[in-house]
Amino acid sequence: MNIDVKVTPHGDYLHIEVRGIGNYENAVAFWQQVAHACEAHQCFKVLGEQYLLDSVTTLEAFDHPAIFKKVGITTKYKFAWVDKNPRTRETTQFVYDVLASRSISFGKMFNDINLAKEWLLSKS
Repeated sequence: MNIDVKVTPHGDYLHIEVRGIGNYENAVAFWQQVAHACEAHQCFKVLGEQYLLDSVTTLEAFDHPAIFKKVGITTKYKFAWVDKNPRTRETTQFVYDVLASRSISFGKMFNDINLAKEWLLSKS
C-alpha cells in the first residue's frame, strides 16, 4: 500500500487526509480505513483531503460502487472532498459522479477546504 492516511476526529466530523499513489488496490485499502474510522468514532461525516500522485483508471472508477458496498459505505455517510492535485481532480469528480448516479454515497467535491467543511456541517 503506497498511501499515507491521517484521521483526525472532530466532535461532529472526521478529517481524513490521504497522500500517495492512486490505484485500485490503494483505493480499496483506503476506503476500508475510512469505514473503520467512521465506525470506531460513530461519526459518518467526513471532510476529506487528498493529494494523490496518480488516479485510478476510468474502468476502476466504475468499480467504486462495488468497493463501497464491500467495505460497508452507504448513504448514511456524507463526504465533503477536496482533491489538492489538479491532475487527478477530474478523475476524482468522475468517481463521485459514478457513486452519486448509483445512489451509493452522498458527497460533494470542493476546491476549498473551508467551503467543504461549511457544506459538510450544514443541516441540509
